[in-house]
Amino acid sequence: MEGLVSVVIPCFNDAEYIEQALQSVLDQTYNDKEIIIVDDGSNEATKKVLSKLESKINLLLVQDNKGPSAARNYGISCAKGKFILTLDADDYFESTFISKALEVMKANPKVGMVTCKALTFNEQGPLGQILPKGGNANDLLYRNGAIASSLIKKEAWAESGGYDEEMVEGYEDWDFNISITKIGWKIYVIDEFLFNYRVKSGSRNEIANLEHKQDLMAYIYIKHQDLFIKDYEKNIQHVFLKIKEAEREKIKIKNSIAFKVGNKILKTFNFILNKKK
Repeated sequence: MEGLVSVVIPCFNDAEYIEQALQSVLDQTYNDKEIIIVDDGSNEATKKVLSKLESKINLLLVQDNKGPSAARNYGISCAKGKFILTLDADDYFESTFISKALEVMKANPKVGMVTCKALTFNEQGPLGQILPKGGNANDLLYRNGAIASSLIKKEAWAESGGYDEEMVEGYEDWDFNISITKIGWKIYVIDEFLFNYRVKSGSRNEIANLEHKQDLMAYIYIKHQDLFIKDYEKNIQHVFLKIKEAEREKIKIKNSIAFKVGNKILKTFNFILNKKK
């Protein structure tokens, strides 16, 4: 299984998108691969689609809904390849990604992950770009250095302890990237747009950024406190810089015309309600 790439696709209620994700793997120019889909407690509509797709894949695993970390770990633990391609069920790769990523990985023994640039899109069309920068473990405390769907060495996954299954709200890929770089593996970024990231309203990532960001960042800092303490002064300055930026944004919103008009309307509405009581 020297060059076998095991593609692991966690799937939770992605009946609309899983076929496109799978097809992007089937269309890869690299042929020595196996495809593992992990049904992470999906609804019946998704299970029906997965049943139809089973003949096109090597292995369909089923588990209760435990989140992407547990699904990825389950799939990777069953994988036969030394190389693992992670792919979320609502995204897709360009056809040359595996070939190009594997070429990089085989030429650089210390590279444990190969990622690339990504284009973002939604149902209306293109949105923007994701430009990961890689970096070492200290760099990754400030920002994620790779997209969640990347080629990794199974050895790097095993040595790092895998994806943190406690992180069910999000950012588990960020934490994983820190974990592998902490133990000496490097992240390489292909300077091409070879991945397509779907932006969905109300998605887990959107909720993570809106509702859980501070808690998740605190979890990461505490978990990797050895890195935080190693460059304590710089990291403290970074944390307070982010707080200052958030405060400035808050003031900017409060001073905006839309906020003032809305606030005035709300006060008038409350005045009318109080008059009626």
